[in-house]
Amino acid sequence: WILETITVWLLSPLILTIVMVLCLNIPSHAIALITLASRIMQQDDQFSRENMKQKNILFTDMDGTILFSDNGKTYFKESDLDAIKEFQQRGNLIVINSGRALPWIVAPLEGYLLPDYMIAGTGSIIADSHQQILHEEPVSFTAIKKIINEYASDIPLTVHTKDNIFSCNQKKQYSLPITPISSIDLLKTEKLYGMSFHFKDNKSAKAFADRLEKSDHQEVRAFVNIQDVDMAWRDCSKGNAMNILCQKLGFMHEQVYAIGDAENDIDMLRATKHGYTFHHSPATVKQYAEGCVKSVSELIDKILVHQQTKVNGKKYLFEVSSSTEHKGKLYKSTMVRY
Repeated sequence: WILETITVWLLSPLILTIVMVLCLNIPSHAIALITLASRIMQQDDQFSRENMKQKNILFTDMDGTILFSDNGKTYFKESDLDAIKEFQQRGNLIVINSGRALPWIVAPLEGYLLPDYMIAGTGSIIADSHQQILHEEPVSFTAIKKIINEYASDIPLTVHTKDNIFSCNQKKQYSLPITPISSIDLLKTEKLYGMSFHFKDNKSAKAFADRLEKSDHQEVRAFVNIQDVDMAWRDCSKGNAMNILCQKLGFMHEQVYAIGDAENDIDMLRATKHGYTFHHSPATVKQYAEGCVKSVSELIDKILVHQQTKVNGKKYLFEVSSSTEHKGKLYKSTMVRY
């Protein structure tokens, strides 16, 4: 810090000019050019600092928010994908915040989108774009076993580790990778991050979740996700994981945005001032949102409109992108424009 202080002091145009005149005997026209260059460097540094302050981070749910289903086939909207990529090109960060297990987040995104970070299992895992775990909250096998034995011995369920998803009592065929098992006891030595119970409708899912919340199972927490009930460690939620990641990355409250469509997104929407949902979302979700939009692309347009700053009284709109290679595929190239 001493060297940095001395460097900043020496770069002051006034000090630099005095030093050159008194000690270096440099011609006046050269002094003027060097002083101008120093001032430009200072403005550039100010510009960079302001640019950093203007970066935003968007946490988005997956199912029903950016990933949709029609007759059993899943798809992304091109307008959303284009908006997300532009958002990242301008130096902002995208985080997938889902109740899905990590492998079921990664697989559908392959070839379409490379998020900067992923939050899986309703906050039980925070991972970077290369699936390296930055934070984890596993749930004990004992807690899972007890709930299954007491409440759900015949209910279809899935349990997930970092790299795999296992199913019990399942007749449903999945397009994503899953391993059927005959008993939960086969996972006794695995590190588990949560499980999901699958019901026929939202009413049955809510009834099951309410029953669990009133029980003495204090180690886990239930989240209703349309017709599923996702279970995670008691301290886990999409909102808690969002706060943990923002703290690690140094984002201020005003720089954080979130969007989701279902009740398991409420904690995420409540954790930020800029929480958004859709016009068609349930009223129970809308009441915690700052506003409603038609799509993720509409929200991103709103954010980018405000992503401006002033340097010496002039407004700038930043566009910064970086190229990232992932499994042999190159995502965009580096560019700076203002």
